Amino acid sequence: MISSLCADWVVNKKCNKMEQTVIPIESIRERDIDLIFLEEFWTDNAFCEWFIKELMLPPLISVNGAWRSISAFGLGETDLLFSYNSIDRKIFVLIENKLDTSFQPDQYMRYCTRAEEYLNRKQCDIAHVVLIAPQLYCENQNDFENWVTYESITQQFEKSGTKRNLFKSRLLKIAIEKLRRGYQPVNSVPVQNFWKSYWTYKEEKFWDFTMKRPDIVPYGSDWPLLFDEKLENIVFYHKLQQGVADATLKGFSEKVEDRIREHLPVWATYHKHRSSFSIRIYTPTIDRTIDFAGQVEQVHKGLENLQRIRNWILQNRNLLQE
Repeated sequence: MISSLCADWVVNKKCNKMEQTVIPIESIRERDIDLIFLEEFWTDNAFCEWFIKELMLPPLISVNGAWRSISAFGLGETDLLFSYNSIDRKIFVLIENKLDTSFQPDQYMRYCTRAEEYLNRKQCDIAHVVLIAPQLYCENQNDFENWVTYESITQQFEKSGTKRNLFKSRLLKIAIEKLRRGYQPVNSVPVQNFWKSYWTYKEEKFWDFTMKRPDIVPYGSDWPLLFDEKLENIVFYHKLQQGVADATLKGFSEKVEDRIREHLPVWATYHKHRSSFSIRIYTPTIDRTIDFAGQVEQVHKGLENLQRIRNWILQNRNLLQE
C-alpha cells in the first residue's frame, strides 16, 4: 500500500513538472495565428476595442465581423479583414499578419490599392491598412506605418487572466521565440547598390543630414532614415516607392502636435500615426530595385523636400516647446 502511494506521488510529481515545462505545441505558423485573431474579432468585443485603440483608429461602436484570406479585385490576398462601425461610419481594417517570412514584392502597395477599391465601390467609408507581427519584425520593416505587435497582444491576453487567453498568450510567445531564433535579414544586392549610391549622394549634396551607412539591405528596405543632430525625437523618412518625404515627430505632447498642425505651411500636410505624427511633402516616386543613376533627379527632389521641412522646423522651434 505504501509503495503504491509512493508510486502515485512520483507519477503526479512528474506530470506536474511536465505541465510546467512542456510547451503545448512545438511550432506555430502564420495561419494558426490568423485563426487566433479571427476568433478574437468574432467573439471578444473587449479585444476589438483594445485593438482599435492600440492603432489609434476611430472608436468602435459595433462589430460587423472578420474574415480570413480574402482575395479581392485581382490584387492579391488580405490575411484578415476586420469590419466595424464608428458612429455613422463603416470601417474596414485590412490586416497583414507576418511571423517569419519576407514581404512579397509590392505587397504593401497592393494592400493600399485594395483599400482604395473598397472605398471606390462604397463597401466602406474608411479603410486602414495595418500589420500584426512580432516587435522585431515590425521595427525592421519599412512598409507599414501602423502596426500592433504580438508582444502587446500577448500582454492584453494576460491582463484578462482567463485560462483560454493565457493559453493563447503562450502560443504567441512560441511564435515570437520562433522569429527570434530564425530571423536573419537577407541582403538584396540590387537594393543594396541603390542604397549605397543614395548614401554617397546624400553625403556629397546634403551633408547636414546624418544617415547610417548601408550594410546589409533587405529587399523590402524602402525608407532611408535621416537625422539632424539639432532636432531631437525627429526622424526624416524618404519613402521612395510611396513618393513621400516625412519628418516624423515622436514623443511630443498633444499640445505641441496641435500647435504644429495649426501653423503648418500650405506646402505641407499633417499625418497622424499610431504614436507619432508627420509633416509631409509628396515627392517623385523612386524604384530602389533599379539603377540609381537614372533616378538622380527624383532622389535630389526628395532630399530637397526633406531639407525644406527640416528648415521650417528649425525656423519654428518655438512650436516644439512644451
